[in-house]
Amino acid sequence: MAPRRLLAALALLLSLALAPAAQGSAKLPAKPVAAPEIAAAFAAAQRHWGAVPCGGKVRIGVQRPQGAGVDPAADAWVTFGTPLGANHLAAPASSYTNCVIAFGRRRWPSSQSLREDWNLFCATMVHEVGHLLGHAHDAAHGSVMTAVFTDASPVPQSCRTGKPARASRTARRR
Repeated sequence: MAPRRLLAALALLLSLALAPAAQGSAKLPAKPVAAPEIAAAFAAAQRHWGAVPCGGKVRIGVQRPQGAGVDPAADAWVTFGTPLGANHLAAPASSYTNCVIAFGRRRWPSSQSLREDWNLFCATMVHEVGHLLGHAHDAAHGSVMTAVFTDASPVPQSCRTGKPARASRTARRR
C-alpha cells in the first residue's frame, strides 16, 4: 500500500477509535484534531519500536484536560488496564487493555501547533507508545523514554523522516 494511502487508512482508523479516555472523564472529540499528524506520529512510533501496542487497539486524544492523578505539567500521558491494576508496568504489555494516549491542551492547542512542533509531538507519541509496550522511564540522556525532554536528542529518526506533508488548500477546504 502506498505510504499516503497507509497514512489515510491509519487516520481513518484512529478517528473511528476515539472514545472516552477513562471512565467518568470528559469524552474525546467526535472528530480527530489534525488526524494526518496523529496518524503519522503513531506510524513513526510503530516503526521506532517495531511493534504495535495493545493489539492495535489504542485510542488517541488531543487537547485533553489533565485527568485525576496526572502531573499538571505533563504534555501527554497514557492509561491502560492490566491484571495487576491500572497503569501497572510490571504486568506483561501483552495483557494491556483499554489503552489510551492523551495529549494535553497546553503544549499542542491546535492542529497548527502539532505541525509547528512536529519533532517534539512525534517524540512524545513514540514515548507514550513505549509505555504501552511496557517500557518505563529511562534516565539516560537522549533516550526517548526519558521522563522529560530537555533537548532534541531523544527525537527518533522515524520522526525526523516521517513528518506529514501539509495538506493542500484544496484538501483543507473539503
